[in-house]
Amino acid sequence: MKVFVLPSGFAGGDFVELGGEDFHYLCRVRRLKSGDSFPAVDGEGNGYHLTLEEAGRKSCRLRVQKKGSPRRGEEAITLYQCLPKGQKFDLIVRQAVELGVARVVPVRSRYSVPKIADEEGRLRRWHRIARQAAQQSGACGLPEIPAGISLADVPDDFGKHPGGRKLGIFFHQNPLAISSLHGYLSSIPEEIALVIGPEGGLSDEEAGFLARAGFVPAYLGHRVLRAETAPVFAAAAVRIILLERERWSLADGT
Repeated sequence: MKVFVLPSGFAGGDFVELGGEDFHYLCRVRRLKSGDSFPAVDGEGNGYHLTLEEAGRKSCRLRVQKKGSPRRGEEAITLYQCLPKGQKFDLIVRQAVELGVARVVPVRSRYSVPKIADEEGRLRRWHRIARQAAQQSGACGLPEIPAGISLADVPDDFGKHPGGRKLGIFFHQNPLAISSLHGYLSSIPEEIALVIGPEGGLSDEEAGFLARAGFVPAYLGHRVLRAETAPVFAAAAVRIILLERERWSLADGT
């Protein structure tokens, strides 16, 4: 456990009582004892220091000390992931959390899974996976994972989300790019949307729609990437470019 993620019901205070899975994880799996301390964050990324005060048979009581506010200045990335087959979205959520993605939005597109069976159950599962990934990786807060939307709603969804300078990028299986990722990101956007297709990619009609809505096309090369690999490739590439932006410069025409 790199950091413990407090449950969504935590509303502040000097103490917190935990039961159920959280109690089992801390006192049975991690085998923490009274006096043991560890770092924690809430869903917003606020930092805390927790100390186990008392452990019972089914619950435990912890002292809470706030250590800091969420980190600022890091670009917020929203991943609009067209739904792949099977359980692949589970892995995408886990990896997106490790990469620091702020929102993971399930998207219905032409070639995606037409409908999620038991959407509420899937959302609960994805939130649980996100929390586990955050604890393992030390992520600062949890990503937002809303109910699924259609690809036609992506521009409006991204536009209404509060933020500063925005950049929308869709990754296409064909080389449609009019600039490099470095070129696109040289504008230093504060909010970035990444649209990734499912197995079969985005249709020509969908690519045209996104381009008309102001999204720019990017190309990840000639290799055929799995639906669960492409979002990791894209998000990691964007994150590295932003992290190293003070060390690179653009050549003319790129």
